[in-house]
Amino acid sequence: MNSPATLTKGERTRAHIVATAANLFWRRNFHGVSVDEVAQAAKVNKATVYRYFADKNDIALAVARFNGEMSLDLVFAGSFAEFSAPQDRLAAIYRQAHCAHAQTATENGDIYGCPIVGLALELGQEIPKIREEANRIFAQVEEMLTRIARDAYELLGTKADPASLGRTLTQLLHGAFASARLASDPQLILDAGNASLTLIGFPETPILETELTQ
Repeated sequence: MNSPATLTKGERTRAHIVATAANLFWRRNFHGVSVDEVAQAAKVNKATVYRYFADKNDIALAVARFNGEMSLDLVFAGSFAEFSAPQDRLAAIYRQAHCAHAQTATENGDIYGCPIVGLALELGQEIPKIREEANRIFAQVEEMLTRIARDAYELLGTKADPASLGRTLTQLLHGAFASARLASDPQLILDAGNASLTLIGFPETPILETELTQ
């Protein structure tokens, strides 16, 4: 992801519109938000929006890419950069997911789940490129989770297929977001995280920082 300092004024304006639309689509869904509302929230006029995007569908595709880049860079790549042990990496991924959902629940009284999945489920048939983008993102997620599984097996001397466990971990993550959204309960993300840590062979690894001091 490019640093804001390296972007032109036009690129910064476009990025700001995309980030604004991403927040609105996540909270209210794509069909519940108009281009006028995106422009108003971004504090630009509607003509400026159409200077950078052909139509609302074009905004949605840019949002899908934005959501994917943010998740991969901040949550997954960030966890890999900060930690080396597979169990710590997995715990960090779930910690960030839980904290983000818990904060949303505190601030808004509700949680909205995974923005990538939400947009893909809403628009996957209507805009196939959204589904393609979501699949591209989650292929990278699965690759990282498979790496965690492989490293965990190597640490424990387990002889098993890490690709199979990587797919299972990916499905658990999907289920965590969906269940937490339906129940409006971020605790369900922690439950899935603990189950995932058990699957890779590290059931005692804490997810939340508060657990470390207990």
